[in-house]
Amino acid sequence: MQKKLIRRGATLSFAALLSFSVYSVDAQQSLTPNDAVAAAAARANALQDQQVQQQRDAQQRESAVEAPAVRSDIPDAKGFPSLPTESPCFRISGFALDVPPTLPDAARQQGASSLPLDRFAFAREWLEHYRGQCVGKDGVNLLAKGLQQLILSRGMVTTRVLLPEQDLSKGTLAFALIPGLIHELRFADPDTTGSWKSAFPARSGDVLNVRDLEQGLEQMKRVASQDADMKIEPTNTPGESDVVISVKRAKPWSVVASVDNSGSRSTGKLQGNLSVGIDNLFGLNDVFSAGVNQDLYLRDKQFGSHGFNGSYSIPWGYWTASLFGYTNTYYQSIAGANQTFVSSGNSQSAGFKLQRVLSRGQSDVLASYLQLSKRFGASFIDDTEIEVQHRNNTFLELGLTDRHYFGGAQFDGTLAYRQGIGAFGAQPGPVFEPNPNIAPTEPTKPYDPTYRFRMAVLDLNLSVPFAIGKQNFRYVGTMHGQYTNDTLFYVDDLTIGSRYTVRGFDGEQMLAAEKGFYWRNELQAPLGQTGQSLYAGIDYGRVYGPNTAFLAGTQLAGAVIGLRGGVPSKFAGFSYDLFAGTPIYKPSGLTTARVTFGFQLMARF
Repeated sequence: MQKKLIRRGATLSFAALLSFSVYSVDAQQSLTPNDAVAAAAARANALQDQQVQQQRDAQQRESAVEAPAVRSDIPDAKGFPSLPTESPCFRISGFALDVPPTLPDAARQQGASSLPLDRFAFAREWLEHYRGQCVGKDGVNLLAKGLQQLILSRGMVTTRVLLPEQDLSKGTLAFALIPGLIHELRFADPDTTGSWKSAFPARSGDVLNVRDLEQGLEQMKRVASQDADMKIEPTNTPGESDVVISVKRAKPWSVVASVDNSGSRSTGKLQGNLSVGIDNLFGLNDVFSAGVNQDLYLRDKQFGSHGFNGSYSIPWGYWTASLFGYTNTYYQSIAGANQTFVSSGNSQSAGFKLQRVLSRGQSDVLASYLQLSKRFGASFIDDTEIEVQHRNNTFLELGLTDRHYFGGAQFDGTLAYRQGIGAFGAQPGPVFEPNPNIAPTEPTKPYDPTYRFRMAVLDLNLSVPFAIGKQNFRYVGTMHGQYTNDTLFYVDDLTIGSRYTVRGFDGEQMLAAEKGFYWRNELQAPLGQTGQSLYAGIDYGRVYGPNTAFLAGTQLAGAVIGLRGGVPSKFAGFSYDLFAGTPIYKPSGLTTARVTFGFQLMARF
């Protein structure tokens, strides 16, 4: 049967279609019966998309926080130590930091100060701090030690600084720079398959920098079935070392099956997921995964949901490229004034992400990324498409990520700019006509939501371990927020009131608007060495923007208590998460269970 369209205009109320969450009584009373059915269908589609997107975002944040980290124990430099007062001493008017001419050409080229990007410029700038000072024997040794420590703190652990014989009365203090080079990178076992070249940014002949080696190990460890370590071995050539990489691998594939009750009553509360991962598909430390999700009420065809997902990522030194795609389909029954309608919808997303580590330090990793994505979607009442819910969008996102360590604490942050653009056939959003049943007051003046928005997005995560007596604890705080001056469709709103945002709510009704934030706080208490952990949390969220004109409220707070853990076995690993939550604060117009019970059971083979 050919699909028909419900077109915009008087047939569909702007208020009904703009606000698909918990809207106010005045907005509900303004709807005609046809509007109410269309709004219910559109709301169901948008709610389903939001639930899937919330789960996906939570998984991505969890993966980013739990990404493997490699940190070498290198002491930091101590700034500028004060020179001792000595007699005799010599007034130093200049410094020289040069590679001895007796070293091989490769070493002299790496240490040459004439390079456009002088890798040792920081050392020469450090020495300039002492220009014009009077330096004696102890002062010379202090400068040599401080310079060596500075170079070491930058990760060049095999580079050395020596003091040649010289006459300080001429006013120049010279140091001999012995760059530590990589002679060869190789696997410890010559029969090891695959390649290290896609993971490590360093090559033979480069200055050995432990930061490059950390990056390579992290890129290899991101492959779940693979662990890697390395050691630096001296060679017969002065200043050159071999980097020997040891690799341990398990089976290159995995199967993960899970079941939870994260769905909605209208499209299937119980959800099943099955995914397959293949590691080192092309021997390049690449990762491929594909999965399917399906509601588990298979006998009841009045409602349901299912979807597919896939991703592929490959590293190249400090770069990582990723491809991803998702689909989601749902169907449910909606009661109209005189009959029951079948509401259905589908959405598809695909994108490309390119990430680059900008800098690595002892306690900090800073990176940037660019992401380009497409999104398609449609919703239907029986065989009639709701035109305003038809989506063909393109989005560009630029972001910065930072991981910082404070002792045993770990901070992960992302700041991103997201914009809807017209590239790759993207269509502008529909233009709404004013609803004659709602006066154009200040809160309702922006009639036209848009997919061509400009938005700032912030994600923060802090994990702090501590102990009280003999009991270990961990505090985990998470904050997510978005800000825009544009009016958005519900699917792009910030939504609160589910297990992935503000816990304590069943997720059947949520608050959504253009901008806002939520803050999750969790205290974890491991139960000895059992691998199980009790946790309790208090969450808060608030939304702002034009769409709040149709909401019953703008704030939610909830509490949760739960138990999570894992049980390893010979053939599979089992994990679980069981929790109960309750609202602390909610607007009176939002309906939710007094106590929400949730679970997730997972098996990895």
